[in-house]
Amino acid sequence: MGHVLARVAGYGMVLTPYWPYKFERSDAAPDAVVVTNRGAAGPAKALLDPADAHSVPGVVDVEPGPDHPFWVIETSAFIAAWPAGFSVESTSEPYCLAGEHDASISVQGPVRIADPDVMITPGQTVVARRTMGPDVQVIELAYEHDGEPWWQGVYLYPRKDGRVLVVTAQSREPGIATARRGVEWMLALT
Repeated sequence: MGHVLARVAGYGMVLTPYWPYKFERSDAAPDAVVVTNRGAAGPAKALLDPADAHSVPGVVDVEPGPDHPFWVIETSAFIAAWPAGFSVESTSEPYCLAGEHDASISVQGPVRIADPDVMITPGQTVVARRTMGPDVQVIELAYEHDGEPWWQGVYLYPRKDGRVLVVTAQSREPGIATARRGVEWMLALT
């Protein structure tokens, strides 16, 4: 399969992966990225350091891009900051962010949601409702899965025409603070 709808940009370049893909931050340098193509032939990887990055056929194309000193994830519908501690992975949605302790952040939409309570499923308990910034509605939920406590935050980020991006973060107990910080940093720079 060819290119996908999500790419990563920053440090003077745009990284456009081939499906199915995974972006990870590298330990080699603070701004370096490892791109993995998980195709049928097996995984193929490329380590990209902004100081000397080049396209790798079948894995990632590298083009000139914005010069800001951080990475953002770009899709046709929105741009969001890439939070530290999370990899960017291809899914049927634009992408999913995956972190430690089964933490994940996913984005859906933009969609129309008349009542935010439709985001609450049976077995979940509302632990907080708040507004982040001037207009992002947040519903924080607690639930149990396989005998462990989990947290889920549903962030409704307003877009045009009454639609919202639904950004959902969740994690087992040890990763809750990281998941919450990740999604809130991601949305603060959106």
